[in-house]
Amino acid sequence: MKRKTVDDKGVLITMVQEAKVQEARIQVVEDEGIIALNLARKLEKLGYIVSAVVPSSEQAISKAGTDRPDLILMDIAIQGAMDGIDTAAEIARRFEIPVVFMTAYADEALLERAKITEPYGYLVKPSTDKEMHIMIKMALYKHKMNEWRKSSEYKETLLREIHHRVKNNFQIITSLLSLQSENITDRTMLNVFRDSYNRIRAMASIHDKLYQSVDLSSLDFDEYVRELSTELIESYELTSASPTLRLEMNTKTVTLDIAIPCGLIINEIVSNSMKYAFVGRSDGGIFISFNKDDDDNYVLTVGDNGAGIPSDFDMTKSRSLGMRLVHDLATKKLKGTITIDTASGTVYRICFKKLKAEGV
Repeated sequence: MKRKTVDDKGVLITMVQEAKVQEARIQVVEDEGIIALNLARKLEKLGYIVSAVVPSSEQAISKAGTDRPDLILMDIAIQGAMDGIDTAAEIARRFEIPVVFMTAYADEALLERAKITEPYGYLVKPSTDKEMHIMIKMALYKHKMNEWRKSSEYKETLLREIHHRVKNNFQIITSLLSLQSENITDRTMLNVFRDSYNRIRAMASIHDKLYQSVDLSSLDFDEYVRELSTELIESYELTSASPTLRLEMNTKTVTLDIAIPCGLIINEIVSNSMKYAFVGRSDGGIFISFNKDDDDNYVLTVGDNGAGIPSDFDMTKSRSLGMRLVHDLATKKLKGTITIDTASGTVYRICFKKLKAEGV
């Protein structure tokens, strides 16, 4: 009994959808009076509303503008200064109303010329009621889909799907790295795999956040950095207590062009701190801030109060891939500057302009 109820609902929905299609308003452009009358009766019999029946190109354009039908059945050979093909092109240019051509013969040269107007279908005279009904339904559906593809809703859905697919691809890569690392016993090689894993996860997390967000043009950077840095700290097994994390995020949302390089920079610096800054210490701390200075520049600060690095440390000459990556992301990708303070631990300060980061 329950199965029948479900089926009945499905049939009802289909009937409602069918009714909406058949209530479409159709304009007929045909200069043979008897044929035009017959077409109008056929359409009404099929459940459509005939908004107008006109014989010439001038009347077709005028009625299309005043009545705005859902579809136009256009004979290629009609009265007036233009034939059906040129008339359809003008209607499409002015009103974006879908046109289905009708012709008594399928001349290849004529059909090639008609393609320029991008019609929604062809009917060869004489056509049966079924052929006409199917062609009209297909044309109306195609037009509806074309309109939807132009909408912001479609673009947002497409972008969301892209972010979802990118995130899934990243997850496959991280899974492969994780599985492969289980067979590695060499500590140095294991660290290489873990660094690669963390870099990919940092990017995957951004696409995951964008997929879940309401606004696909920007990212909740505060939440992203909080989750990223917390997971990074927890991923390292220290003999002493884990360092405390302090965040100061005065700028809450950023674009994708800013989020990805900043996320990777944070990933590299925090990973470096976890590996080298707190050996034998139990009172370590990591801090991250992101705000704007008085000149409206973005300022990303990432540092620790750990063992520190030599005051003459040169990132451009470092053998560390992570440090070279931080330098390149800051100076090339973000078009900014990077300074290092070693007075108490190690603090990296990256400053960049918003317009340059967004490629404006």
